[in-house]
Order: sequence, then structure tokens, then C-alpha cells
Amino acid sequence: MVTTDDHEVGLCVEVAVDDGSWVERLPPAPGTGSVSVSFDDVELAARDRTAVTDLGYVVVGTAGVRHTDEVAHLLVSQALVEQHTRWWRALLDLATRVYDLRFGPVQFALADVLRLHADQAPGTTSVTPPRPPAPSRRPPTS
Repeated sequence: MVTTDDHEVGLCVEVAVDDGSWVERLPPAPGTGSVSVSFDDVELAARDRTAVTDLGYVVVGTAGVRHTDEVAHLLVSQALVEQHTRWWRALLDLATRVYDLRFGPVQFALADVLRLHADQAPGTTSVTPPRPPAPSRRPPTS
């Protein structure tokens, strides 16, 4: 789990960013530096960085995760979801997926994204490393 000095970051919101119009629909961040954003493509990060930061988000860079569509990942705390319900609903309208970071398999699948956010986001203190897969208990087949 990613944590900050104030709260746990409970959700990772994935947004398709194939064209620049997604930024026009992105609601302004609720509070300065409260939500970090990473991209999965360097060119898209360069294209959209200024517009995203102008909306109050913290861009932390490009993660090594590749998808079939170009995406951005936004890390959001449960506290923000509860305190800024209109903003959260607007973000959900834009989201293609939302991952609950309380679950180990999600943390494992998004390890590169979470590490990037933890390493570069202001106020971040730790990331729980994903557990390695359990060894198989089945005897080898011949």
C-alpha cells in the first residue's frame, strides 16, 4: 500500500489518454498536490504535463507499464473520495478502470506505477513491496 504523511492512497484510477481531449474533461484537483499522475508513454506525458499540472495535479513521470490503450494513472486517497464527492464522480466519468490498492494482486500488477508515485510524489513515505508468487505445490509433470 502506498502511504503519505496524512493518509493512505487507496485507489488507482486509470484514464485513457489517446488524444488530448481527456484533459478538457479532467476535473481540477481538490487541493494542491493531493493527487499524483503518471503516464505510460513519454510522448503523452510531454504533451499533457502542463495542462494536468495547471489543473492542480502532480505529474510524477512515466511508468514502465504498457497497455493496449495509452493511459494515465491517478493515485487518490479514500479521504479525497469521501470529502470531494462531486470531483470523484467527475473523475469516475472519465475513468476506464479503478483499482482498489488494498488488494495485493493489484499492488503486484501495478508495482511499477506505485513505485513511481512513491518515489516522486511529495509527502510519500513508503510502499509495501509486492509479494513474490507462491511456489507451486504440484509435483512436476513428465
